[in-house]
Amino acid sequence: MPDIPVEEAVKQNCQALLIGDLMRVMNDLTPEAMAQVMSGGGNMGAMPALTSFDIQSHEQQGDDHLFKIKFDGDQSFTAMATWRDVGGQWKIAALAMEQ
Repeated sequence: MPDIPVEEAVKQNCQALLIGDLMRVMNDLTPEAMAQVMSGGGNMGAMPALTSFDIQSHEQQGDDHLFKIKFDGDQSFTAMATWRDVGGQWKIAALAMEQ
């Protein structure tokens, strides 16, 4: 069981994204989610400068926590992130972006 609630892990990840701490962001990805990002499925190629985020929804489906997060900045987009407890740490198990 992770030390912090999933919502806190999501907020910490989003804050890391805002300040450009990509190592922290990447550390929160499972290998499967990393593969989605690298193959373009996450559409995270060139990250725009971001200024804010808003967690628009949070649903739980079994062990998965599905978050819809809107980011604003040079370019606005919405991330659909599936978070899961992996070995006692919250990790992003799946990631999709929409404009």
